Amino acid sequence: MYAWNRHRVSVVPRQLRVGLGLHLRTVSNMRASEIRKRYAEYFERTGHTRLPSANIVPQNDPTLLFTNAGMVPFKQYFLQPQTSPYKMITTAQKCVRAGGKHNDLDQVGYTPRHHTFFEMLGNFSFGAYDKQTVIRMAWKFVQEELQLPIDRLRVTVLESDHETYEIWRDQIKLDPKQIVRCGEEDNFWSMGNEGPCGPCTEIFWDTQDTRYAADDERRWLEFWNIVFMQFHRSSDGTLTPLSTPCVDTGMGLERIASIVQGKTNNFDTDEFQIIIRGVDQLQRSHAIRPLDAQVEVAYKRIVADHLRASAFLVSEGVHPSNTGRGYVLRRIIRRAVRAGRLLGIDGPVLPALYSSLEAAMGAAYPELTERRDSVIAVLQAEESAFAKTLDKGMSLLTKLFASNAAKVVSAEDTFALYDTHGFPVDLTQIIARDHGWTVDVDGFNAIQSKSRERNKASWKSGATRTQISDEISSKLAEWQTHGISTRFCGYEIDPEQASMEQHSRVVASSMLSNGDALIVVDPCPFYARGGGQEPDTGSLTVSASDCEAPRTLAVKHAVALPNGQAAALCVDAQHTELQVGQPVVAAIDMQRRNGCAVHHTATHLLHAALRQVMGDTVTQAGSLVRPDSLRFDFTSTALSDDQLREVERLVNRFALASTPVNVTHTTLKAAKEQGAMALFTEKYQADNVRMVRVSNVSVELCSGTHLRTTRGVFPFQITSEGSVGAGTRRIDAVAGVSASKWLQQQFAYAQNAAHILNAKQLSKLCDAVHRLNDTNKTLRSDAAKWLRVAAVNAQTVATHATTLGSVPTAIHILAPESSAPHTSDARLVAERACHLRDTQPQNAHVVIQDTHIALAVNPISFPDVQAGALLRELLKKLPGKGGGQGVLAQGRLKSAVTDIHMLPL
Repeated sequence: MYAWNRHRVSVVPRQLRVGLGLHLRTVSNMRASEIRKRYAEYFERTGHTRLPSANIVPQNDPTLLFTNAGMVPFKQYFLQPQTSPYKMITTAQKCVRAGGKHNDLDQVGYTPRHHTFFEMLGNFSFGAYDKQTVIRMAWKFVQEELQLPIDRLRVTVLESDHETYEIWRDQIKLDPKQIVRCGEEDNFWSMGNEGPCGPCTEIFWDTQDTRYAADDERRWLEFWNIVFMQFHRSSDGTLTPLSTPCVDTGMGLERIASIVQGKTNNFDTDEFQIIIRGVDQLQRSHAIRPLDAQVEVAYKRIVADHLRASAFLVSEGVHPSNTGRGYVLRRIIRRAVRAGRLLGIDGPVLPALYSSLEAAMGAAYPELTERRDSVIAVLQAEESAFAKTLDKGMSLLTKLFASNAAKVVSAEDTFALYDTHGFPVDLTQIIARDHGWTVDVDGFNAIQSKSRERNKASWKSGATRTQISDEISSKLAEWQTHGISTRFCGYEIDPEQASMEQHSRVVASSMLSNGDALIVVDPCPFYARGGGQEPDTGSLTVSASDCEAPRTLAVKHAVALPNGQAAALCVDAQHTELQVGQPVVAAIDMQRRNGCAVHHTATHLLHAALRQVMGDTVTQAGSLVRPDSLRFDFTSTALSDDQLREVERLVNRFALASTPVNVTHTTLKAAKEQGAMALFTEKYQADNVRMVRVSNVSVELCSGTHLRTTRGVFPFQITSEGSVGAGTRRIDAVAGVSASKWLQQQFAYAQNAAHILNAKQLSKLCDAVHRLNDTNKTLRSDAAKWLRVAAVNAQTVATHATTLGSVPTAIHILAPESSAPHTSDARLVAERACHLRDTQPQNAHVVIQDTHIALAVNPISFPDVQAGALLRELLKKLPGKGGGQGVLAQGRLKSAVTDIHMLPL
């Protein structure tokens, strides 16, 4: 039996690349698509239910940025196996590891097997089979489907797991020399400090890398991990056998493809090579930039990997932003664009390569083609925005590299690049490293932390909400384990009726730490299913006993049960727990319900109108439906005023047609065949979806509440439209009664303005505003002239000559503007500095009056000097705050300065 010579690494080392002379033969010509297909069909034949990949953005799991393993979509089933609708499942799961705890971003391109996006093949059991069964299935797939030679394989088992060892030795008939016992650090898996856990067995492939001995682990590549979740670990570390053991397996598609195709690097496999050939072709269409061969290969691999990750993320509704998932996506796109620029590609990078991605993976993931235009639009917009940022940041860094002998990008400069210009700190690090510089990352983090302190006040109020949210989530999971359910009857309610009462009974109840109660009633009329719609509120009337009057308790909001079919209610129970079986009368706030229905139906009409005006590339990127307004995010270029008015006109026309809003249930396939649109971020059941149709206008999959006809949407009014990220726009709007109130309010504002401006009629209001604007322009021009006169004649109390850095500098103290303290004018101080800069260009000039300070430099005399940098240097000695760029910088001192002797010079 082998004992590993321990050099534990997660991947074969970076040096394993083509060109090392490794004698690896191709096991077969099987493409990645064929491996994916064979895996699914093989496990279907063994009784598994094949499910499509879950979304990369985890549903109902706030602990993860992205789905980073094949088992993530089934975490709740591993916790409560009896709740799984299927006992055996197989999937090919889309995964992303970039950002957060699991972050491979910086290694991508430089190692053989790190990726931001990858696919995990998996088969899962929730009490259906034991160790012997899953090991036999796995080995049969390896031998018969993949046809991997036995002499190139090894397996590992937990050293104390004698059962698994004996299965490999006695039933699989594997040579004991090919079975390696390992400790818990390698072969014991758990979901966390508490919860399901158990031993695992792994299958390894001999890379035949002759640099390592046969017993050296660096020679072996793990490609399949089989986890036996057979224990529950308590907080004190005690392991208790589970009543329903589960099995979780995972095999990386890219890794097994490299083995089957005889490659030493995942990027040399067929799907990656299709994209990399696209990179080669795109590079040849631009001016070739000489690069080191290995560096050039790394950049091409970065582009190929990041194209996959960014395209799939955008296809699921993630958009570039400065926070959360959007920020990770922005980093991925920008890292790819920079790699493309270094390859000499000066035009679009990812959009130009999208057809290569479709050729490689479009057959397996048709959403890449279905959402092609909207994905490309987002990528194009982000690249365009980054091109400006990159040019500006590179210009600033180039000047910095030429002026600082210490070869360190300071924390202040790094933060200015990040905060002012949107230049990611990791990109600053990469560029600095390429020039032999370092970045003060610790200092940057400290400045960023101080910046975040300003937002702490809002966090405090959220702490209690988070605690209550955790209590609710825990209780809902417990109720699901015990089979608590209820029938949702909310769709049967006409949202336009004045009132609604539903006689129900309490089927579950639990007190929360804030005195509220979490209650499930059956049947339940309260809506809480999501789709961007805010939940219902209302009341519960508790039946009276002989000696008590009926009590009416406020329902603060409804929370969707884990099965998504009904709601639990957060009730202001006044610290009184309701009893299971107790009869109640549930009443919905119908004014709120009707408002939500109006704005949800309006959202569908708005979506349809946008597609008519802007084209079919418009795709919903998110929505929020409130009782009094709606918000709609969508992928598109900016709308002109005429286009916005046309969208409004269309929605109002749809509304006035009084078209019935029809709701039907059908299969996902049938709904798509009828043209139904689905939201990227939602997960739908294949056999039962709810389709909302407005004839000749809109067909969408939707779980929200709607009007019976479109008439209630009129009038419809867009209140704002703008950008919320690269390629993503946002419309805020009001409809129905809310729109009427909004229009009345706007009319009142206009009347008040007309009265103030002495416009006799509203039609004359614009003329009055123009006259006022013209008057203001004249007054501002006169004020500027007098300010220049005042600056020229400003009285100087004292002047001091000094040097800032290597720049000769004159410091001027101005007399106070009046005898009253703190009456200095920042505009006068800046104008005086500019006057001195232009009339005495041989010096930089600092002007101070009271607490105001300005610094100006002549760009002809000092072409490489930044006024902002000089002022920051001065403010290290003279406490205060300030900033600026180029030829002028301004600030405010903590204490007034009235004499030169008050300066610490």
